[in-house]
Amino acid sequence: MNARAQTGSAPPVDLTMMYAIHRAFRRDLRLLEAAQHEDPAAFRQAWQLFKTYLMIHHLAEDHSLWPVLRTKLAGRDEALGMLQAMESEHAQLDTAVEKVDAALGQDGGERALPALMADVAACLTDHLDHEEAQALPLLESELTTAEWGAFVTEQRNQVGIKGASTFFPWLLDGASEHERRAVLDRVPAPLRLVYRTVWRPRYERTSPWKGKAAS
Repeated sequence: MNARAQTGSAPPVDLTMMYAIHRAFRRDLRLLEAAQHEDPAAFRQAWQLFKTYLMIHHLAEDHSLWPVLRTKLAGRDEALGMLQAMESEHAQLDTAVEKVDAALGQDGGERALPALMADVAACLTDHLDHEEAQALPLLESELTTAEWGAFVTEQRNQVGIKGASTFFPWLLDGASEHERRAVLDRVPAPLRLVYRTVWRPRYERTSPWKGKAAS
């Protein structure tokens, strides 16, 4: 039993937002797959949001999680191999995303989207499953509050104050009331109020999904 379990103190790593972001990525994969056939304009709009938040999330992991974790796992070859796999999976996913961007920039490129999006979906789904099964438990056991906070802060800074007005409604689109409450309980009360009264209604008027995320 570790010291935190013995004392009953709160763990330094709170994965609520991590799982919420993963849920949002999986939701977008499902909706993008349908939109590429049914609503090309919605696909393009949603793709930009998906890609933006995916890149922010993965760059923060590459900069603020994996290097810190690697120093703590010296001599643990299996765990270090898993970290190398995390980085390799990010690189594979980057390549898959770039191919979709290239297709969207070409006349007639939409014809290639089904195969390209299948590659994105396979890369990302496998990566999220792998990360949740092997990397997240290590983060919980190894990182300090300050180290985890640096990762959270990097993502927050990349999103920015202005970007938060879209990020939170995007993140919680289609989430259950329990999931929504779990995320919003972790942000300041004024932000929760702005989310409910301004950000979410505005997002719902302009969202590419128009209520489809909950279906």
